[in-house]
Amino acid sequence: MKPRAEQRRDRAESLDPPRPDATRNLGFAIVYELRRSYHDRIAELRDRSADIIGDAASATVEVTRAFLEGDRAAGRSIVISTSAAAANVALVETDVLDLLALQSPVARDLRVILAARDIARAGELCLGLCRTLAARVGGAQDVLSPGLRDLIAEMGSETADLLRRANGAWTTLDEEQAGAVIVNAESCRQLQRAFLAELLELRLVPVDAAVDLGMTGRMYERVTDHAVEIVRRVLFVLTGVRPGERAGTSPS
Repeated sequence: MKPRAEQRRDRAESLDPPRPDATRNLGFAIVYELRRSYHDRIAELRDRSADIIGDAASATVEVTRAFLEGDRAAGRSIVISTSAAAANVALVETDVLDLLALQSPVARDLRVILAARDIARAGELCLGLCRTLAARVGGAQDVLSPGLRDLIAEMGSETADLLRRANGAWTTLDEEQAGAVIVNAESCRQLQRAFLAELLELRLVPVDAAVDLGMTGRMYERVTDHAVEIVRRVLFVLTGVRPGERAGTSPS
């Protein structure tokens, strides 16, 4: 057994506060865990917004097929599925508000968080466009010429692919891929112009059918616009400079 004096010394040392080095290491560990949790939440936010864009790309493919086939049942199914997918935007906006209020993000973190919100909203708009067209499936079957069918099929494929590429630029934060989406959007616009020219060649078309076809071209045009807007947000995240603005200082 230890002498009493040594036992008292041991008890006293056990009550001493941790040494400065130990305290510092513990503080670093706590800060590290908090920051890791914070960045995990940002990563989850990006993933959730990317899922919305992925749903929009899939809906673009599905509504194109349903419209060409006149499949009203598929159209009703798309209306339901796009409504459910759009509900995820509210979750993104809630997470954004929490991060802004509790973490006070700055610089690139702030740009990523705000971009996730804006990209989720762009996805919601794309889903709404698909839902609107899906509700009109079957109305223009009698006036769809082979030329119009080919153009609609090509527009659907190209536009959905553009959305996927924009989503890829967002998930990887790839500046080169984002720039390529802006360039590739022009081929989608050329198809849309060709579709409009084909529409103008039609004669004696019922009003409802003409409206349906006009809305079809408009839908692909707006989805293309949203894909471009997504990659503009990506470029802002990466550079800190909005497209069209001059760079002032280096981004953080």
